[in-house]
Amino acid sequence: MELRHLRYFSAVADTLHFGRAARRIHVSQPTLSQQIRQLEEELGSPLFERARSGVRLTQAGELFRTYASRALEDVDAGRVAVSALRGLTTGALRVGYPPSMRGVVVPALAAVLRKHPGLALSAEEAVVRRLERRLSDGKLDVGLGYAPARSPDLDAEPVFDSKLALFVAKGHPLAGAESVALRQLKDEPFALLSPGLRVRARVDVWFDAMRFTPNIALESNAVATVLAIVRAGLAVTVLPEPRLADAERLVVKRLSPAPRSELAALLWRKGAPRPPAAELFAAEVRERAKEVGA
Repeated sequence: MELRHLRYFSAVADTLHFGRAARRIHVSQPTLSQQIRQLEEELGSPLFERARSGVRLTQAGELFRTYASRALEDVDAGRVAVSALRGLTTGALRVGYPPSMRGVVVPALAAVLRKHPGLALSAEEAVVRRLERRLSDGKLDVGLGYAPARSPDLDAEPVFDSKLALFVAKGHPLAGAESVALRQLKDEPFALLSPGLRVRARVDVWFDAMRFTPNIALESNAVATVLAIVRAGLAVTVLPEPRLADAERLVVKRLSPAPRSELAALLWRKGAPRPPAAELFAAEVRERAKEVGA
């Protein structure tokens, strides 16, 4: 049984006339009659009584009409739902990203919402290790992290270079410098992310390579806390660029020599279909990556 059989049956059931039904669904009357016979043979029961006075439904036809109508309504509703999702007028998007990439993610999400206000967005901020796990488990549609991904279940699409930079408060003596050398920071208090976080590991590797021991005034697992202390002029910090969304009233300076960069990447679950909303978000991320010099 195919969908056309249901549509042909419904047309005849509505009109009780093979000729009018054929014109309604734009097929020849012999074709329509043949398809109805196929349906009756498959069901093992006649659906219509044919007489010179016209056509009427049999008891089996009346019963089958209820189910055929319901099936056609469900198919049409499903078609509308898929069309709406493809047009991004409805649907959901689940995004995960580390705090250091907020400056790229937040504008991208805002652009998606402006263009498609019917979407329901879920944005999860967490460490990359947790994001990779949730993406692998199918709890996120797309994530941001680094290439290569640690999880073998994920594909990583590089989008920009994640470079470490110095963040200082406006009015800080180093705010006007073109670049800052580590030796200029030997007496500066530092606010850093907590040990165990990926960004902190990158910073520590660079400090060790430069044989530099920072004067740590604060450690926190929250980027917002670190930046608040820096914004207050109580410390400086080293974090990845591009600039974070909450880095207002801060000055970002290039470090010399430049620390090693990492490839920031869009993370996708291998072999899984990519929702249209996730593709749109990814396009916005790529566009913003160009703006930060990827």
